[in-house]
Amino acid sequence: MVGRHRRRRVTPRGRRIAIAGTLAVLAIGGVVASTALRGPAAATPQEVCAHPPTLQTWQGVRLQPAAMTAFRAAQQQAGVKIPVVQSYRSCHQQRIACRNICGNPNGCEGTCAPPGRSWHQLGEAVDITQAGLDDARIPQALEDNGWCQAVPDTDPGHFSFDGCH
Repeated sequence: MVGRHRRRRVTPRGRRIAIAGTLAVLAIGGVVASTALRGPAAATPQEVCAHPPTLQTWQGVRLQPAAMTAFRAAQQQAGVKIPVVQSYRSCHQQRIACRNICGNPNGCEGTCAPPGRSWHQLGEAVDITQAGLDDARIPQALEDNGWCQAVPDTDPGHFSFDGCH
C-alpha cells in the first residue's frame, strides 16, 4: 500500500511490528517470544501451524480481533451482509483446500498458498462470493477498512487484512 503507514497493534503476546512485509512478535521488554513472517511468501509454517492465532467468531466468520473489528466496520459501511465463503482455515484445512484447488496439498505457486503461508491461517483473510464482488459497495467497504484484494487475477474473492505489500 503505497503512501499508507502501517499500524502497530498490541496483542496478548506483545507488540506486532510490520517491517517490509515481516511481522515480529515481541514480548514486553523486547525479548522475542515468537516470530511469524507475514504474507503468503514469508510466513513460517511451523509457527503458524503449531500456534494458531486467537480468534473471534461473528456471524460464522472467524478472524483475529483486529481483523474482526475491521471486517465488522466494513460490513456496516457496506450496509449489507458481506457474503463470506471462508475466513480462518487451519493448516489441515489449507492442505485440503490446496488439494482441491491445484491437486497438491502442499500448495501450488500462484493458485494456492502452502499450509502455514496463507493469510487464512493468520485469521486475517476472507474469501467472498462472486455476488459480493459484483456489489461495488462490498469491495470498497473492505478496502476502506484495511482489507485488500491481494491476488485479484488468481483468487479474486480473497481479501487480506493489512496484507498487500
